[in-house]
Amino acid sequence: MFRRVFVIFLLLGQAWASPASDLLNQAIQLLQQQYGGFSRVSVVELAEKYQKELEAVCANDANCPYSKAAPLVRQLVGALGDEHTNYYSPEDFDLLQRQLTGAPGTKPQLGIVTQVVPGLEGLLVIEAYPGTPAQEAGLKRGDRLLAVNGAPFPAPAAARQQWLIDQVQSGQELKLLVWRKQAEFEISLKGRILPQERPPSLSLREDGVAVLRIPSFTPVLRVGQEVHNLVREARLLSARAMVVDLRDNPGGVLSECMAAAGAFVPNIYRAMISGPMYPPYELYYREGTLYANIGILSGVRLYSVQPAFWQGKVAVLVNASTASCAEYFALDLLESRTALVVGEPTRGLANTASAFSALMDGSGLQITTSRALRSDGSAYPERITPEIPAADDLLALATRGYDAMLEEAVFQLFEGR
Repeated sequence: MFRRVFVIFLLLGQAWASPASDLLNQAIQLLQQQYGGFSRVSVVELAEKYQKELEAVCANDANCPYSKAAPLVRQLVGALGDEHTNYYSPEDFDLLQRQLTGAPGTKPQLGIVTQVVPGLEGLLVIEAYPGTPAQEAGLKRGDRLLAVNGAPFPAPAAARQQWLIDQVQSGQELKLLVWRKQAEFEISLKGRILPQERPPSLSLREDGVAVLRIPSFTPVLRVGQEVHNLVREARLLSARAMVVDLRDNPGGVLSECMAAAGAFVPNIYRAMISGPMYPPYELYYREGTLYANIGILSGVRLYSVQPAFWQGKVAVLVNASTASCAEYFALDLLESRTALVVGEPTRGLANTASAFSALMDGSGLQITTSRALRSDGSAYPERITPEIPAADDLLALATRGYDAMLEEAVFQLFEGR
């Protein structure tokens, strides 16, 4: 099949070549070599279709720029119908690489995640990351931002987040009008350049329940160890139970989520069946170390942590935006009967893994490279359906400061089981 694609490149490339055609060809080659997902759409047929479309767009212009091919690459990738395979613009791919490594960003930020709540003005704070201007100023989940320097947020919901970003990136000090549990107050803060990482954090409720928040499984070689550190801290605090919050966690590095899950499950195994470029491999976690079996190599040590282990009651929170290896984490705890999973059906990427490849114009592809199997050879489910359904009620959070899903999980830990 690869030879056939290569012939297509030659035939179409003999008449003309350009930066745009080079970019499209590179994307097609990467997909042909690496794709190992469930899509049954033929990359060969996509190559033929989008090469012809590029010819029409560029009219055999030898100087046709990358920008002419970029929309076609995006359409081609989308035509596979695989949510784990995506195209990123140069700006977005640069940000993604910074998130994977924890490198600093390029523009001032507050360190918060916000969301529009239908029917309410302003923006709801979903997250305030540790060590950021937002967290240092006292912002926390459930706060609602109403105005910036006396100016209310735009009425159109779609414009609000970008408007806030523009205010932050202006570099000026900001006075935010905040609504918290039916009271208004003002805080002052200023954006700054921040590492592009979303570290785990731990809080202890008054009822003795520890809440371990894991917003992402990036950057590499950091999250797994930090989860173990926080589990150790929860034990020192004599927490009576733990809730692991994976809501809105988009996934991350497979080694990080397996190592992190090892703080709750002693043995973890996953087999990966890969596309043409990658051999099948097996991953397993034992006693603080992640190993791999790759071809004739077995027991290859990939990653070690100073392990801690939680032996008390635990619940995991998931929602419709919990994805990829965050779904694996929840599934590992669920199938080992370690944890109760509470929340909403997850996004649906729980049976594949992906890798990232840079393109010549600075853009990039995320490509599904592998399908995941259990130790008995059975496939993992596409998504996780929680044992205890609970809605992520943002209206209750925004108006009353009440986290309904979290409270349901705590109730189930002590009253429902």
